[in-house]
This record gives sequence, C-alpha cells and structure tokens, in this order.
Amino acid sequence: MKEIAALGAGMVIAAVAAAWFMTGPVVVNAELKPLQASANMPVFKPVPSELAR
Repeated sequence: MKEIAALGAGMVIAAVAAAWFMTGPVVVNAELKPLQASANMPVFKPVPSELAR
C-alpha cells in the first residue's frame, strides 16, 4: 500500500514539475535597495487626548 502512495505522490510531483516548466517560469530580477522613507507615505502624528495624561 505504501508503494502505491509513493508512486501516486511521485506522479503528482512530476505533473506539477512538467506544468511548471511548460508554462515558462518567470525569473524575477529584483533590484534590492535599502528602505527609505517616502515623502508620499502618510505620517501618523500623536493626537493629544485626555488619556495621555
């Protein structure tokens, strides 16, 4: 019974791999940059309240 399960799992893995390579996997060439604050980012400012005392 374990042989049948292993064979089925192998067939599923092979099918997924075949579909992956037939669709042409996209290679992402992302340029990594250090994170910087943007001028367009909303800034959260503290709001004075009675609870802050």
